[in-house]
Amino acid sequence: MKGKLGVVCGGSGSSKFVRAISQHSLDTGFSKLGFIANVADDFWYHGLFVCPDVDILTYALSKELDDSKGWGLKNDQFLGHQRVSGFGKSPDWFNLGDRDLALSLRRTELLGKGWRLSAITDYLGEAVKTAFRVMPASNDFLQTFVRTIQGLMHLQEYWVKNRGDLLANDLEYMGLSSATANLDAVEACSDNVMICPANPVSSILPIVKLKGFANTLSKARVLAISPFVGDIPFSGPAAKLMKALGLEANSFSVAKLYSDWLDVFVVDSKEISTNVKKIEDLGVECRKMNIRMDPGSEDEIAKEIITAF
Repeated sequence: MKGKLGVVCGGSGSSKFVRAISQHSLDTGFSKLGFIANVADDFWYHGLFVCPDVDILTYALSKELDDSKGWGLKNDQFLGHQRVSGFGKSPDWFNLGDRDLALSLRRTELLGKGWRLSAITDYLGEAVKTAFRVMPASNDFLQTFVRTIQGLMHLQEYWVKNRGDLLANDLEYMGLSSATANLDAVEACSDNVMICPANPVSSILPIVKLKGFANTLSKARVLAISPFVGDIPFSGPAAKLMKALGLEANSFSVAKLYSDWLDVFVVDSKEISTNVKKIEDLGVECRKMNIRMDPGSEDEIAKEIITAF
């Protein structure tokens, strides 16, 4: 056995990899799989506590994720959202389907009763029959804010409401300095770690910067998969937000960002050789393979990535 494998995830960009790895759990040779979710894009909406990345992972592992959108549930309806929007003078830019809404309602109710987010996520995961455990990176409330010409705005407002059209100048992780890592998530990463393709600055950094994570990663074997094919991200505002931090939007910049604890970096088979050489010069093993999860390719890609451990 290779020990435990902690799979560090974002949202939509990670979901196909999460599903593929979970489906090959018996072939991995790892004693235990755990999926760690970013919580820095959680926010309050219509009085509900919404956890987008946690929920995307939960739905992916229960085989209910709407793959066409990369979020939400298959065949969900939006009657509740439409009804609330019809009342006017309330924000209606974030879509929650009816069953998605029900999950957030239950989560908010349990938070009000004093439950921790990790316990709630376990409870909801059992209710929807997830294949593996989803572990929030922290039980504390932290949020990613983007600085724009209009001032600071929550990541969801920047990306969903404004569609990333505003120039981003900086990011702030509010609550990160006082937040602590979920100990179960840290334990899951104590042997081997896979970092799925995800926005490096808004999904991965808020996890690995938590107290307790960086030290654990430095002792584990860590493999990361680039969220870029060339200079195009799999999904979301990764390119825009990396540039907001003064970073180039490409695989080399991501590898450099992770280089303190990164052992293996997987890039797309068409990655340019100069980037591969620069990654290897960081002291990181760089492997080229097809990482584009097109229909029918998930099984093959999952198997090949697992062999990199």
